[in-house]
Order: sequence, then structure tokens, then C-alpha cells
Amino acid sequence: MTTSPIAFSTLLAELADPDGQARKKAISKIMRRRKERGLAFSPILALLADPVYQVRKAAILALRTLQDPRAIPELASLLHTDPAVRVRLLAFQALVKIDPQQSTVYLQTALADQSVMLRRVAAFVLSTKANPQATPLLIAALTDVDADVRQHGARGLGHVRNVRAVVPLLAMLTDTDNNVRVAAVRALGRIGDKRAVEPLITVLTDAHWEVRFRAAQMLGQLGDPSAVEALIAALQDQIDLVREAAVRALGALGSERAVEPLLVALSDLCDRVRASAAEALRKVGEKRAI
Repeated sequence: MTTSPIAFSTLLAELADPDGQARKKAISKIMRRRKERGLAFSPILALLADPVYQVRKAAILALRTLQDPRAIPELASLLHTDPAVRVRLLAFQALVKIDPQQSTVYLQTALADQSVMLRRVAAFVLSTKANPQATPLLIAALTDVDADVRQHGARGLGHVRNVRAVVPLLAMLTDTDNNVRVAAVRALGRIGDKRAVEPLITVLTDAHWEVRFRAAQMLGQLGDPSAVEALIAALQDQIDLVREAAVRALGALGSERAVEPLLVALSDLCDRVRASAAEALRKVGEKRAI
């Protein structure tokens, strides 16, 4: 014998239960009633002011699922004023989903938040979208005190590929954080502006191997012959991946000046470097390579 479902009016009444756990469970039960849950919008919206964090969290998640634009003003207020970082974070995520047209406004607010966690999430969201309108926000993220925020900002600028970001990104090549410098190098390579060539040549001697590795890769993509000598010097790097990237970059540049160093690289201890040297020599088209 099947038990009759609880009347929806009963669930609505439970939203006003004196016990916070009961109010939270009532929200959960209501959200499982797909055909009726929209009727609970107003009482759930009122629970954004609930004194119990778990209830406010459940209410925000419910409103995010309902995607009713009438919730936007209240959620925006939480993003600006709620004392709990987790509530502001949830409000931000809900707003971006409910009101994507205004996402830049919410991202700007989140990037200015005092919470590192919220700024990191906002910067990450920005870094995954190739939105030219986000360029000023991403550039601003480069000045954040948190390295993760700066890294996401640099990564996002690489997706946007706006030349306005070149100068701010060049400044990040001396950042104290290795991952930020790596992200800046990759972004500069993706943008493809020739102003990055000399600075990238300089970071071929960076203390961190991945910065050197990415710089060699990007110099190959930029295709400027002024990088040849620095890339030849990078063939002596202690890290296999850096030497391999330098070999590939020299092959892409196609300079005859690189032939002798590439012939020497055919005897490198790393098999990947030797294979890349053979391919690079093929691209150069030097008969001595046969």
C-alpha cells in the first residue's frame, strides 16, 4: 500500500518551524516536488534572513535552482552585506546563474570582497571565459595580494587575447609566485604581441623550470628570429623539457644559425630532445642533417 505524499501546504507550514533543522529539511522536501516547488518562492526568499546559516544556505541553493529573477535584489544584497563569507559566496554563484547578463557586475563585487576565497572563485570564473568585456577586471586581478587570484587573472587574459593586457602581463614576469609567472608567460604567448619577445627571452633564465619551459614554447610560437641565440643557450638547460621546448622553438624559427647546435642536440641524453632535434633539422631543411 503506497503512502500518500505530504500535502504541499504542510511543507510550506514547516518552513516556519521554530527548529532550524526542520526548516532546512522542509526546503529540501519542497525542492523535490518539481511541479509545485515554484509556489514556495516567496517563503523560501524570506528565509534568506534566517538566523541559521544552514537554512540560509539551503534557501540560496533552492533559489538558484528555481532561477526566478525576483530573487536577484535579495541575493545581490547578501553578496554585498552578509557577514558570512560562505553566504556571500553562495549568493554570488546563484546570481551568476540566475542573471548571467549582469555577471560582470557580480564578478566586480566579488573581486573586491575582503574574503580571499570569494575573490579566488570570482577570478577562476573569469579565467574560464573568453569575454573581452572582462579585460579590465582581469587586469585588476593581477594586482591582488593573493597569488591564486593573480594567476587566474593572467590565465583569463590569455583566453581573452586583448592587447591591452600586454603591459600588465609583462609586469607579472617578475612576480614572486612561480605559477603567476607561468600563467603570464602563457598568456603573452597566446596574445602574440611582439612586445613580449624580449621579456620572454629574459625569462629563459628564470629560476623556475616551468617558466623557462613555457617561455621557450611561446618564443617558438611568436616566431621572432631575435630569440634564436637565447634558445640556443637554452639547449644547455638542466631540465629535459626546457631543452626539448628550445629545440622545437628553433625548428619553428627555421634559422640556419641553429643547425650546428641542433646537430649537437642529436646526441642529447634525453630521447625526446633527440627526436625533437631530428624533426627541427628536417624543418630547417639543412642537408648536413641527413
